[in-house]
Amino acid sequence: MAALINALAEAAMRRERIFRDRTNPFDIYDDTEMLKKYRFTREGVGYIIDVLEESLQPQTKRSHAVPAALQVCIALHFFATGSVLDDPASLHGCSIPTCSRIVRKVTKAICAKKDQFIKFPHSPQDVQQTQLDFFRLAQFPKVVAAIDGTHVQINGVALGDVEHLYVNRKGFYSINVQLTCNAKYQITSVSARWPGSTHDSRILRTSAVGRGFEAGLLNGLMLGDSGYGLKPWLMTPKLLPATQAERRYNQAHSCTRVVIEQVNGQLKCKFRCLLGSGLHMLPERASDVITACACLHNISKRLNQPEVEVPQALFQEEAEEHEEGADAVSGRQVRDDLINDYFA
Repeated sequence: MAALINALAEAAMRRERIFRDRTNPFDIYDDTEMLKKYRFTREGVGYIIDVLEESLQPQTKRSHAVPAALQVCIALHFFATGSVLDDPASLHGCSIPTCSRIVRKVTKAICAKKDQFIKFPHSPQDVQQTQLDFFRLAQFPKVVAAIDGTHVQINGVALGDVEHLYVNRKGFYSINVQLTCNAKYQITSVSARWPGSTHDSRILRTSAVGRGFEAGLLNGLMLGDSGYGLKPWLMTPKLLPATQAERRYNQAHSCTRVVIEQVNGQLKCKFRCLLGSGLHMLPERASDVITACACLHNISKRLNQPEVEVPQALFQEEAEEHEEGADAVSGRQVRDDLINDYFA
């Protein structure tokens, strides 16, 4: 019996390793199928591979390492479908642990290039052009960004002592994501590190955009809903409009700010990992995935990739009660001047 066991052990050691067939999506899918599985056409996926290839090249020369192109496809499929990892793993011929490592690696590679794809207007030329683009929507002047918060659900397992912080006002675990955008539906800033219970106003105060406006480093106006406190650089709706000019202001505000609601919808519908039961990973990793999806959203806009149909009503979240701050007085003065100068 001992001899038999030893013989089987030796045979197992000599057995040739079997590698799964990792199918090349470019060999089998046309643009329609690529868009369905990866949310980008063949051209779009190729562009992302070119951007990330150097960061994703295997560190060793051993055979059967997953090539950069296939790593990108695996991650894009996860972002696009919102499925658990066994779906992209089986589709691309790799194990679930390998798939998990690849998604993490690609996510970090995209986040490292965030500043290349997500930019807030700083230069006078960019500010002027952005204001002009917004003005064309509904004749609201001086706008450089629309701002809103949206919740991305996460798994509450393993949150430990901070679990309660991630329960939002709707009762589920989430990350509260702050986004700003321009009139061309491009995301100009993203803050995706705050637990779901955090108020939108607090996120804005601590974000790079909020600090930039407070320090006078950013010019123009942002438009936010009533969940934000009125500031000299952040215009909110007039809650009880009493005049025709105030009603015109509210109408223009709504028609201009709706862009950010549409961006929220486009982002979540294109990258379904941000929808439904959300991201089944720790908050730090979930934050990186959200940021990576924001970068991919802008890449899609830059390349004029086909859009995914968005049921708009699904993404109009209730505004929280705003926190009245010391800037409210000067903010009201700026708002009143706008109403008198442009909407009277």
